[in-house]
This record gives sequence, C-alpha cells and structure tokens, in this order.
Amino acid sequence: MMKQIARMYMLESVRNPGMVFGNVLTAFMFMITSVICKNIVTGDAIDFMIKGQFLPMSIIMLIFFFSFSSATIYLADMKANKTLQWVQRTGIKPLTYYIGMGIGVFALLNVFLVILLIGYSFIIDISLSSYLMIILMSNFVLLALYPLSFILAGLFKNEKVAQSMLVTIMILFMFSVTMTTMFLTLAEKNPQDYFIFLIWNPMLYLFDSLQVSLNLMGETWLPQYQYFMILTVLSLVLATIAKKVYNIR
Repeated sequence: MMKQIARMYMLESVRNPGMVFGNVLTAFMFMITSVICKNIVTGDAIDFMIKGQFLPMSIIMLIFFFSFSSATIYLADMKANKTLQWVQRTGIKPLTYYIGMGIGVFALLNVFLVILLIGYSFIIDISLSSYLMIILMSNFVLLALYPLSFILAGLFKNEKVAQSMLVTIMILFMFSVTMTTMFLTLAEKNPQDYFIFLIWNPMLYLFDSLQVSLNLMGETWLPQYQYFMILTVLSLVLATIAKKVYNIR
C-alpha cells in the first residue's frame, strides 16, 4: 500500500510538467550561472563562490520545493476536496499514508539531487565521500522538514494561502543562514561563532556540512552525528504536531 501511495503522489506531482520544470529550474539556474561564471572568471574566488553560495542555494531550493511547495499544496488540495475522507474508507492508516507519501517525496528529491550534483561535478571538484555526505545530509534535512508540509496544509486549507506562506518561510529559512554566513565571512569573522542563534533552522546543519564537505571550512560547528540526531528528533516532534494539526482520522 505504501508503494501505491508513493506512486500516486509522484504521478500527481509530475502530471503538470510546467509546474515541476518551473520550480526545479530555479535550482538548476544556479548551476547554469556557475558554468557561465566559470568560463568568464578565473581563479579561486569563483570556485569559492560556487561552493559557498551557488551549490548550497541549488540544493536548498530543491529541498524546499519537494518538502514544502509540492507536498504542502498537494495535501492542502486533498484536504480542501475532502479526498482524504475517501482514502480513509479504504482502511489506510494515517501512518501508512504519511510514510507512503514520504517515500514519494524522498524518491523525487534524490533523483533531481543526483542529477544536480553530477552537473556540478563538471564545474568543481566533488569527491565521492563529499558526494555521499551531501546526499545523506540533504535527506536528513528533508526528513526534518517533511512534517511541516502536513502542518502548513492543516493550518492553511486554501492552497493559495498556503503557497503564499511557503514563500515567507522559505525566505526566512534560506537567507537567515546564507546571508548571515556571507556577511560575517566578508567581515572576516567566523560564522560558526554565531550559529547558536540559528540552531532552530534545519538549513543551518545542511549549510554547515556543505562548507566542510566542499573543503571551505575545517570542521563543522557540531559533530555531524549530532546534526543527524537533532534533525531526527526535530522530525519526530514535528510529526507529532502534524498528526494533531492535519487530522486525517
């Protein structure tokens, strides 16, 4: 049953190629920009920019699309049309649906993430170990963010309202990390000294891990196994809240 739910979600997600292409295009536009900059500008500075800004932004945009935009709008639409009431009559348990849809979300993310990283590997040096660590950390961040799609869909039953809220949340999560890191670096300060103020943001752990995986920093702010633990606990807490907010019983 989980496989059927995952398959249904993936088919619904790609039924509108224009929407998928439009949302995923943003992530790949950073890669295209990297290619152009690499051919125009020479030196280590451009590699630093690609590794420090373009690649992280591409990955963050992919995660946001699959964990927020796609999943939240899909769930909000199902709730508005009372589709889940019909699903419940088939005897599908809420946990089964939660995991089944999650399989679809993770599958789609990893397909596009692998394609993205392969593209970047032609622009900058990415070792196999870094390649695998980036994929692993991206999946843990998605694990933490995935329950938020149920929470947002439960709070904002109109998909247009939910979509407007997604933009605000995306900007907050994304730029609170990337802009803080960039400006502190330009000010010749260590961004990790200020990470305590961003501990609430799952993107912090992704961004910090990327910096180390791409050899921009020597070590992560906290040991990476602690990042995995924090993201897992956060996922469980948000999943519990999601069960209350997005009542599918």
